[in-house]
Amino acid sequence: MSRKVKFIDEAGVEQEITLRADIARLIDQDTRLTDDDGIFFQRQLEAIEAATYDVLYPDLEARSCFKTNTFGGAGARTLTYRSFDRIGKAQVINARAIDLPKSDISGKEYSISVKSVGVAYDYDIDEIAAAQMAGMPLEARKTMAARRGYEEYINSVVWRGDADAGLNGLFTISEIRRIPVAAGTSGQTAWVDKTPDEVIADLTNACGDMYAGTKKIHAPKEIWMSTLNWNYIFSTPRSPMSDKTIGDYFCENNQFGIKKDNIKPLNELAEGIPMGTGAGSGCFIILNQTTPEGQETVRIRETLPLQFLPVQLHGLVYEVPGRGRFAGLEVTYPRAIDIWYGN
Repeated sequence: MSRKVKFIDEAGVEQEITLRADIARLIDQDTRLTDDDGIFFQRQLEAIEAATYDVLYPDLEARSCFKTNTFGGAGARTLTYRSFDRIGKAQVINARAIDLPKSDISGKEYSISVKSVGVAYDYDIDEIAAAQMAGMPLEARKTMAARRGYEEYINSVVWRGDADAGLNGLFTISEIRRIPVAAGTSGQTAWVDKTPDEVIADLTNACGDMYAGTKKIHAPKEIWMSTLNWNYIFSTPRSPMSDKTIGDYFCENNQFGIKKDNIKPLNELAEGIPMGTGAGSGCFIILNQTTPEGQETVRIRETLPLQFLPVQLHGLVYEVPGRGRFAGLEVTYPRAIDIWYGN
């Protein structure tokens, strides 16, 4: 039951107040106040930040490495390009010759299939009500999750392909050459086991091999490697007496104008080659993504970027389907890409 308590205020006047029953009980029992008995509840004294600290994921690198070609539109089922070759020769003739050597052209078509790639997210009426009460952007977060799922699939196929869907990736295209690097004086091929000059030789020889092997048609413009190897060549001095790293020396002295910005560290190469010849080996990739005439040598084929369709109601669940059209990675000039492995 409640209790009246008298006290003298600051002005010296006697005052009387009535204590709550629970407070009077605690005084009688000489018990300390708890969160249940206090004026404030514990959650009322909890400061919650407006910012959220979401799980972080590494960048998906396919889009930043390769250009995306959207030719074809949403309805295309097959993408085809044509390649022509010239055949012709000349010879010395006399003035009355009738058997002049003929010139001609030959052509070939290359086709790849376009597939639909689907993704969706949903929410029910209880989730909507809870999100409104908590002030959380439910739909925005679910859209981001669905888009990330779509991009993860695209990224995976661009590098590793999807055999079940018949889509090619960089490491499934058999026309791209794979060449082992030479062993160093230690008998090992890994860069950490080689001398700085041997590492520089690996990079220089790989660039020169593409240029000479294609009769100077394809000059290397980019080099991709694992982040660990990138860090190694740009942090290891060329010699104990040098103020330049292995990577700096190569960038300053290679004949193809390859600079540090053209040498990319990629998470995708952290585990080396995922399949086929050299599987499990570290690798670096030499490439030029355009021909001397400016044509693409390699591109991601996505005829329809991901689009979300109108909301569909299924009972008490709202579903938002999404769809894109995708044909994998297409390489039009395989000799413009070389994969060197063993480093």
